[in-house]
Amino acid sequence: MRISTAGFQNRTLDLIQQKQTELAHTQEQLASGQRLTRSADDPAAAARGVALDSALEQVTRYQSNISRVRERLVGEEAALDEATEVLNSVRQLAVQAGGSAVDASAAQAIAGQIRSQLADLYGIANRQGADGQALFVGTRAVEQAFSATGAGTTYHGDAQSREVRIGPGHRVADGDTGRAVFMDIPRGPTVQAAAANTGTAALTRLSVDATAAPADLPWTVQFSGGNWTVTGDSGATLGTGPYSSDEAFVVNGVSLQFANTPADGDQFTVQPAGQQDVFSRLDQIATALEGFDGSAGSRAQLTTTLYAGLEQIDTATDHVIDTRASVGNRLQSLDRAESSHEGVAVELMATLSDLRDVDIAEAASRLSLQITALEAAQQTLVRVQGLSLFRLL
Repeated sequence: MRISTAGFQNRTLDLIQQKQTELAHTQEQLASGQRLTRSADDPAAAARGVALDSALEQVTRYQSNISRVRERLVGEEAALDEATEVLNSVRQLAVQAGGSAVDASAAQAIAGQIRSQLADLYGIANRQGADGQALFVGTRAVEQAFSATGAGTTYHGDAQSREVRIGPGHRVADGDTGRAVFMDIPRGPTVQAAAANTGTAALTRLSVDATAAPADLPWTVQFSGGNWTVTGDSGATLGTGPYSSDEAFVVNGVSLQFANTPADGDQFTVQPAGQQDVFSRLDQIATALEGFDGSAGSRAQLTTTLYAGLEQIDTATDHVIDTRASVGNRLQSLDRAESSHEGVAVELMATLSDLRDVDIAEAASRLSLQITALEAAQQTLVRVQGLSLFRLL
């Protein structure tokens, strides 16, 4: 087979162009640090890289959600701690107000302190998170969760917590609603003294048997002629008997104990168990203290109100503490999820690095070989171009 000089030159030029292309590709890899500078370099690896990018982006979103939820939960945790301190302070004031040495002037002063604590509690309940949104409004976009009105407390949020995805199939509530924390606080039966009472009798203990199911509430407890009588809401007499101070009597599983001496006709109302917001209970205690005039009858009414108030404050405090424990559990869940995502992110980035990043040492060695091969091809072309029969004459 005979190969012409022109054909040999063309083949050499093609080889030089190929070597130049390979050299340019290697130089581009070294400059960018990427092994895959274009999809055509390795289509399968490029497709896998896209899938890994998507997975890493999802993990990044989860981590961002975790950070946002943590900020709100940390803010809620601090608010609940402060709410617990307020309730403990009010409890101490209520116990102080129940002392026999407290006169009308002292009661007014204590009422003022409780009003101040109530204002603080409203401020805590209206606290905003680091994102500028109210902590206790649920899913509503409102600036304030609660407002005090003449009729009581108005809640401006909703009853649904916002759940945020922090992992595959894993959602966490980024807060608790104000209704759940401050409004719908369960309470047992309560007793209220009639405003017209003139005796000194006051409630000192109320308990309900665990198996009892009191019915026909509210009840009216009336004292007359040294006896007590309990009448149901229907008007039916549920029980009656002789009254003795500090001696309990039981009606349908409800144990009631009063102290001191009631006047004939004095009445107390037993309200059924239900729910009550903590704001109204603090307001009721302050109102009772403001209405205290120092008389024996007024003290009896105040004592009954304080007894019910202390029970509700204790229940509210336990409720807030339980909510705080729930927040703590969610924060721990965030920590575990974040740790897991960090490990996954490291693995994904390592896989992407192996897939895309160039091996600098290998590429540098390859570049050196390619330069040598290109120079050899160029020298070959020069020699071929110098071939001529005239040199042999």
